[in-house]
Amino acid sequence: MPRELKSHTALSPSGAGQVLVMREAAFRLGERLAFEKTSWSYGRQQQWAVIGANGSGKSLFLEAVRGTLPIVHGDMSYHFRPPAGFSHEEAISQVCFEDRKLDVHHMVMQSRWNSIEEHESLRVLDFLSYERAMDVNSFEVTNRHAHERRAFDRRVARAIRLLKIGPLLERLVISLSHGERQKLQIARALSRPLRLLLLDEPFAGLDAASRDSFRETLERLMTSGLNVLIATTRPEDLPSTITHVLELKGLRVISQRTHHRREPGTRILRRVGPITSGLKLRPSQASTTPPLVKLRNVAVNYGDVKVLENVSWTINEGDRWAVVGRNGSGKSTLLGLITGDHPQAYVNEVEVFGKRRGEGDSVWETKKHIGLVSPEVHLHFDSECSCFDVVASGFYDSVGLYQRPTARQRARVRTWLARLRLRCEAEPFCSRSLGEQRMVLIARAMVKEPRLLILDEPCQGMDASHRKLVMRTVDGIARSHKGTIIYVTHRQDEIPGSIDKELRLA
Repeated sequence: MPRELKSHTALSPSGAGQVLVMREAAFRLGERLAFEKTSWSYGRQQQWAVIGANGSGKSLFLEAVRGTLPIVHGDMSYHFRPPAGFSHEEAISQVCFEDRKLDVHHMVMQSRWNSIEEHESLRVLDFLSYERAMDVNSFEVTNRHAHERRAFDRRVARAIRLLKIGPLLERLVISLSHGERQKLQIARALSRPLRLLLLDEPFAGLDAASRDSFRETLERLMTSGLNVLIATTRPEDLPSTITHVLELKGLRVISQRTHHRREPGTRILRRVGPITSGLKLRPSQASTTPPLVKLRNVAVNYGDVKVLENVSWTINEGDRWAVVGRNGSGKSTLLGLITGDHPQAYVNEVEVFGKRRGEGDSVWETKKHIGLVSPEVHLHFDSECSCFDVVASGFYDSVGLYQRPTARQRARVRTWLARLRLRCEAEPFCSRSLGEQRMVLIARAMVKEPRLLILDEPCQGMDASHRKLVMRTVDGIARSHKGTIIYVTHRQDEIPGSIDKELRLA
């Protein structure tokens, strides 16, 4: 049986000046062990990052530090005094920016369908309320929270100043950009009594300017005296205040070292081939076939916030577009208009496959011809179903598999799993790393040979080898399937060479 995690409420002589210490530790992960014989200490004057490829165990290591993986060998001890009334584990907050269970993301998705009823949408200030952040029943009648609430208010005020989110407080959460939501998630974590902050892929989904701004935010946070542990597949993104790096491979610690601003051996991918601006040059417009997608003067608003305004765009059969723009410029909203997943598609002039939204086929008929990979699609898949079933569900555009695929369909599933070098057919989808899950979803999008393939941040959370594989796969699809591709990214080095047109949103 797994032993209880050992924690200490006071500094021990061997742990003086430390935040936590592991000694020959090993942790239980299902039927196997993770991070066997790990000895590691986090010093109070240090700031650590955990790096490694997809599947190396970065997120699991954060879970181990947090005390949510059972320790079965060795010892792990905390060397800080938790706030009164809190355990050591409760004084550690973990923020997973790609976690499919984060209520801020679910709230954004659900609220879009109620965006006309503005009064029902949540403000940033409400999201940072004592009841929400501290998981308090708002109907509880007691005075026991009076002291805690005063301390909470001080922490929230400090987080708002530190993260510079004062101008956002009266904004609706659904109107925030991805980068603004990142800061909001950290602000809520800082509103709790905290001794250690764990950040999992904090730069995922951020444009270049937002990455620079967010990096400065984290540097201010670290110099304020809080210890932070960051997990990432991109060492080049790490703040300059990171002092040490722990590297993982195959659920093992393979190195611990001092951090330098650019990790030795870090390679920045470069795209091959030029992109022509779609707003200046559209050679395929001479095509005699009707456009695949046509948007005319579309506009999307959330109350007084304008997300899209007077956007017109024509996509012809065989076009390969990159859609770029800063966080909050409306890229994901634009895709939602095309797929029919955004309610305001039906009050705009949007034609897909020759039929206007709301006047032709149902959204499900249209989706039969669209393959979609996006962070929001990823949010839906947190079940125990196998990777094979997730890919096969692409034939039916369902979350989960509810009918038996044909022999031909099963063969196509295996073909795409093999093509993307995925050896996880029988493995539970939720057991794979986030990068591997994204690869499975790309296979899911391609099994039905869609007329239109939409890839929204497909490389988000992937290591360099997986990013290269995705780009080669997209190039192969462009050559062999002659399909139409929309590729959304914040990073120029992730754009495949076959993408030859660009739509840039301001």
